[in-house]
Amino acid sequence: MGDFPPMQLLIIGLVVLFVYIFIRLLANFSTWMNGARYRAYRHLATRYGGRYESRGLSEPPTVSFTHGGATVRVGLAPTFAGQPAQIPRTRVVVRFRQGIPLRLELAPVVRPAPPQAPKGTRLVKVGDPEFDRSFVVQANDAEMTRDFLCPTVRLAITNLHRAVHPGGMLVSINPERMLVQIDRNLGVKAESLAWVVHQSLILHDALIQGVSRRMKQGIAIVDDPDAWLEDTGPPICKVCGEPISDSEVIVCAACNTPHHRDCWEYVGACSIYGCNGKVGVREE
Repeated sequence: MGDFPPMQLLIIGLVVLFVYIFIRLLANFSTWMNGARYRAYRHLATRYGGRYESRGLSEPPTVSFTHGGATVRVGLAPTFAGQPAQIPRTRVVVRFRQGIPLRLELAPVVRPAPPQAPKGTRLVKVGDPEFDRSFVVQANDAEMTRDFLCPTVRLAITNLHRAVHPGGMLVSINPERMLVQIDRNLGVKAESLAWVVHQSLILHDALIQGVSRRMKQGIAIVDDPDAWLEDTGPPICKVCGEPISDSEVIVCAACNTPHHRDCWEYVGACSIYGCNGKVGVREE
C-alpha cells in the first residue's frame, strides 16, 4: 500500500464506487423497464391465478394457467435471427385434457393461404353468408365444425379479427391443442391482452361442449340386431375423413376403430374422443 499515495487511493476508491453505483442503477432501470413493458402479462397471471414466467430481459414472458382441465399458455411467438421485419404475433395455446377428433384451420379470406391444406381437411361452409364470405374454414369433419361454429363462436371469431389488421388472425385446432394467433403485440395493453384471452376461452369452451355433444349423438341403439350389418361401403377414417379402402388399416386395440396407417402414425393414438387407445393392430 506504500506504493500508492493517499490521494491516488482515494481516486481509485471513488472510481470503483462510481462503477458499482452505475451497475446497480442500470440493473434497477432494466428491471423497471422490463416490468413496465410486460405489466400486461403480470395482470393476466393475476386475473387467472396463473404463473408468470420470465425468459430474460430481452425475451418476452409467458403466462400459463388451467381452464376447464386444459392448460393455457399465452405469449409472443418466437422470432428467428436473421429474418428482418418479423411481425409480432400473440398466441393463446390451449392444450386439451383429452384428445379430440377434429382438425380445423380458420383464417380470414384475405390472409395468404398456406401452400397445402392441413392433412385430411376440406373446405367447410357454415351456412352464414357473411361469415362464409369473411373466413376460410378447412376441417376434417364438416358436421362437427358447423356445430362448433355456432353464433356465439362466430361472434367471438369476428371480434378477434377486429382486434387486428385485416387478415391478421388465425385459429388452428388439432387433436391435442387449439391455437389462436393475433398478428400484433398485445402485451403493451393489459385490457387488450385479457380481452383476446377471454374470446379464445369462449372458443375453447364451445369446442369442448360441441365435441362432447356430437360424440353423444353418435351413440345409437337399434331394435333390429341385423340392421347394423347392412353394407354401407368402406369405413371412414376419423382423422382425415376419407374412406379406408385400398390402404393399410390400423385398428385401435381398445375400441376397434379403423384408421389409415398414415393417419394413426400422424396422430399417435386413437382418434375417438375419450378412448385414449395407444395400441394399434394391423388389420390383415
